Amino acid sequence: MPLVDSRLGKGTTCALATVLVWVLCGQALSADARPACAVVDIDQIGWQGLQAARDTHGVDWWIELGDELLVCGNKEALSSIDRRFDTTPLPVDLDLDRLRVAGGFHASELEQLGVEVIARSSGLAILHVGEAWQPGDDEQIMLERPNRILAPAERKSVLVRQAANGPPRPRQLFESTVQDLVDMVDGDRWFADVVVLASYNRYTYNPGILDARDWLVSQFDSLSGLQVTTSSFNMAGGTIAYNVLATLEGQERPDDWYIIGGHYDATSEFPHHRAPGAEDNASGCAGVLEMARIFAAHPPEATVLFICYSGEEQGLFGSEDHVDDLIAAGDLSKVLSVLNLDMIGYTSDGDLDCLLETDPFAEPLLEIFEDAAAEFTTLRILTSLNSCCSDHVPYLDAKVPALLTIENDWFEYPYYHNSNDLPEYLTIEMAEEILKMNVAAMAQIMGAPAEHVFQDSFETGDTTSWSETVP
Repeated sequence: MPLVDSRLGKGTTCALATVLVWVLCGQALSADARPACAVVDIDQIGWQGLQAARDTHGVDWWIELGDELLVCGNKEALSSIDRRFDTTPLPVDLDLDRLRVAGGFHASELEQLGVEVIARSSGLAILHVGEAWQPGDDEQIMLERPNRILAPAERKSVLVRQAANGPPRPRQLFESTVQDLVDMVDGDRWFADVVVLASYNRYTYNPGILDARDWLVSQFDSLSGLQVTTSSFNMAGGTIAYNVLATLEGQERPDDWYIIGGHYDATSEFPHHRAPGAEDNASGCAGVLEMARIFAAHPPEATVLFICYSGEEQGLFGSEDHVDDLIAAGDLSKVLSVLNLDMIGYTSDGDLDCLLETDPFAEPLLEIFEDAAAEFTTLRILTSLNSCCSDHVPYLDAKVPALLTIENDWFEYPYYHNSNDLPEYLTIEMAEEILKMNVAAMAQIMGAPAEHVFQDSFETGDTTSWSETVP
């Protein structure tokens, strides 16, 4: 996964190589009119509990961030919340105008910024930036890297939500044959592929990535029914990079296309010397290969494109090139949905938590994966409609429904973009559970006509039929 910028509001466009500035919603508060604020523990409290906390009379400012809810209001409101929930009061001099949302910063990098971290989840953090704070030279370089964000916080916004705290809605009923496909997921086989991929230096500008490309071609080529090609595109300095594409043509709905992809390039602090990228992103690319084996053995009705992208770490160049190719060929409208696998094999604890990320218009796609996780796995799911910074984004920008599946602990991975990003630090069960969810959801989607799965959602934008209660 690259260093991240984030689209944290509707109508905001991901911008590369720039730091975005957004306007804070609401009125600025003078120092003597600042409300009381606290961080509320909302872990697994459910929809009614969440509503009770954030809708407390006197609360006029909140941000939901996974298992934490930042609330601000009058003292009576905060006292009421404190009596009912586990809360951590924040300093009385907290200035809401100085709150920032940071996206794409590893946990260690947040410490380097020298600002107070109020709350953090799924690669996003709420920071309190003092009035006198000015980034030093090193911090400024960090902020100016491609795909970074440090933006004013927005009141009454959901950055990340636990699935357990979502509103009630009808649940997807899965076909009986889906379980058979889920049972085919082989974590040991996935891990063996990660080991092979991590043996190559897969930095986009290193010739070792061509060996990884050729190995991927050979693996896809060995599967029955797949047509394997490579697609080239230009990178800086005259380097030519390659996507690897394997197409399984649908026998009943060949013009309904679904993409399952993940990048195979990697980076590190010394990428020309060593870039094994076991977690980022041999784990996701090996997941694409594992899903290809399963669906090649049991072809769905529709066409599936399995893609391993290059150039992701430099700014999503591989996926952007593929979208451009689809547009040029007049095939973009054939693509009904995209699944992107990025960093699926690490957990920092025994909690197997996974983030599902997309844009608001594609929320029905997210809900199918959420239901698949509940039906077929032990995953704890978090969701975000603030999508950014991996290979699903170019498709979303082209208004194709796309979803990222990524472990929720990626921003804590100690060897992120590091030459010690090795297979030994991954957990097979983590990836296996994510792959089971992915196989179940994609089997459900691809095995039924698209108009049945996405009726009145993607076409009309009306998602109310998917939820009994609209948040």
